[in-house]
Amino acid sequence: MLERNDGAIKIRNCMVTQMFEYYDVEEIAIIETRIKNLTGVKEYCIIIHDKDVLESWEPKKKHFHAVITFDNATTIGAVAKWLKVECQYVEKLRTSVKSSRLYLVHRNNPEKYQYKPNDVIANFDYVEYVDGCKPKQNKWEIAERIANWEIKQYNLYDFISVQEFADNKAYYDRCFLYRQNKIKTMERNLECVFITWASHTWKTTFAKQMAYAKGYNAYVSSWGRNPLDNYEGQECIILDDLRDDHYQLSDFLKLSDNNTDSLVWCRFYNKSIWECKLLVVTSVQDIYSFYKYQTTETDSQIQLFRRFKNYMVMEKEVIRNYRFNEAIDKYELIWQVINPISIMFDKDVASNFFNDLKATMKLQDYQKK
Repeated sequence: MLERNDGAIKIRNCMVTQMFEYYDVEEIAIIETRIKNLTGVKEYCIIIHDKDVLESWEPKKKHFHAVITFDNATTIGAVAKWLKVECQYVEKLRTSVKSSRLYLVHRNNPEKYQYKPNDVIANFDYVEYVDGCKPKQNKWEIAERIANWEIKQYNLYDFISVQEFADNKAYYDRCFLYRQNKIKTMERNLECVFITWASHTWKTTFAKQMAYAKGYNAYVSSWGRNPLDNYEGQECIILDDLRDDHYQLSDFLKLSDNNTDSLVWCRFYNKSIWECKLLVVTSVQDIYSFYKYQTTETDSQIQLFRRFKNYMVMEKEVIRNYRFNEAIDKYELIWQVINPISIMFDKDVASNFFNDLKATMKLQDYQKK
């Protein structure tokens, strides 16, 4: 972290470290006063370490650390003179000022005693400063949480800093590849929903609401030959505006298999979608015409229907939900409701809906009389 220099070397920032048994005072207030008397001091922070231990678990001798920055360059000798320490205890920072400041409370050193930010004396708000700095991640712990499905690709950035990601991207990529290989033989429980009707009936918006209602993060497929290129382990996949020429029927049946995972073709490498719990297909094609041109086999189409047990037909004002009955190999109407998304986004539909609602309420009120 630090670089030792002699007294003539000029510095803009430094750390002063001194054991109290070799120092003339033990009061942090006196140390602070001496720092304030230095010429050109910009910012400083000081802490007393009295709970450190050696590798042998013996207590480390009580000492203090002070990180000081200056407006203009000064010499190590000048700092040593005013603080009444030898030059060897004034060290030019080799890492960033931020890392050195965090070292005062061992924020980036979890193996060491964790001091409280309130223990630090500074001429700026050190507590707020530390709260604004993410601690250094232990990549072994992150790897373990990836293997246990606690961290996924889409939320990895909530757990690591941009610097950690830049330094260890290849490492984390291998962790996710390990997890993908680990789940190859595991069964899954995938729910599949097929939503159809013409454009501008808010199919995608409704699909997102379905996912959020279940507490899932949703991935909306990208355009192009490989719709799942950017999939990162979200619990819901929305294959948006899918056409039956995006996948061969055999590949699509593997993709939508409710119980068995299979790798999906992507641009750089094949991906597992085992972590997907809800697969929603939105399409202008109805499910009966989907893939019909690719096969004349009734069994293949029945396989598709069995995977997508829930089939929803969305109109501008109404949603109809059908459930596939395997006993008769047909879809049956289960329920029918007003399209709630249309009420939210279409003024005319909303106006008609509320007018009808008012009329109904008035009729009920009249009948009571």
